[in-house]
Amino acid sequence: MTVTLDGVSHQRARVNGVELHWVEKGDGPLVLLMHGFPEFWWSWRKQIGPLSRQFRIVAVDMRGFNESEKPATGYDTATLATDMRDLIDRLGGPAYVAGHDWGGIVAYQLAMDWPDRVRKLAILNAPHPDAWIRAWLTHAEQQRKSWYVFLNLLPDFPEENYKAQFRDGTIRLARVMPPEDVAVYREAFEKPGTATAALNYYREIVKEIPRRRHVTPGRITCPVRVLWGRRDIALDPVVNDIAAPWIDTMEVFYFPAAWHWIAFEKPRAVTRHLREFFDAP
Repeated sequence: MTVTLDGVSHQRARVNGVELHWVEKGDGPLVLLMHGFPEFWWSWRKQIGPLSRQFRIVAVDMRGFNESEKPATGYDTATLATDMRDLIDRLGGPAYVAGHDWGGIVAYQLAMDWPDRVRKLAILNAPHPDAWIRAWLTHAEQQRKSWYVFLNLLPDFPEENYKAQFRDGTIRLARVMPPEDVAVYREAFEKPGTATAALNYYREIVKEIPRRRHVTPGRITCPVRVLWGRRDIALDPVVNDIAAPWIDTMEVFYFPAAWHWIAFEKPRAVTRHLREFFDAP
């Protein structure tokens, strides 16, 4: 089953050596929406319609997820950011960019590596990659929250573990989403090659730690707005404090009652923030 929304078109293109799938709706300034783990473009479904009245919305399946190609390599943050750069170029960018979870990590990398492609950057419960590395190495609360990352580094076991969690309803998504939504993500995650590709995001960033842990990241010069659910059990907000000195203009809005999946939990507030932020001079 391929899920869709009224009025969206499904598109495909080969960029940076990988075929990506995305949905598109609306006219106006380009907005690129980047999802997290273990989701796909569907995670933005509550924002696509309302935002498409004002913007050209592109919600992408990132490398390895859902309908996009699942190569064996290319899951380091630099390559993933280059995927998005090439997609933005193909779409006639620059773009306003919003990213959640892994989409946010890659969006930060995109803004560092290719600043001329990003007009503004909205981040939803996602760490700057260098901030996450520093917090993971030195901050006790983030270390406690990141216990699952160690499991994700193992060969084979995590793939079967997440599939089992989807089957028995213990996947973290199920804490905030109804069964019918979890079923959509389960079907996408069980597509051949998806589980390994998705977990390779974790496996690759850990390999970057020796190179990045003592290096000052490149500055992010575009405006950044962070939307953060305070009840996130995987990420500590200290990552925002660590990242702030590397960003020219950063504002953070906390949602005390929200968990990790803020676009789903607080859809109207997230849509309002994105519209106001991207529409402002």
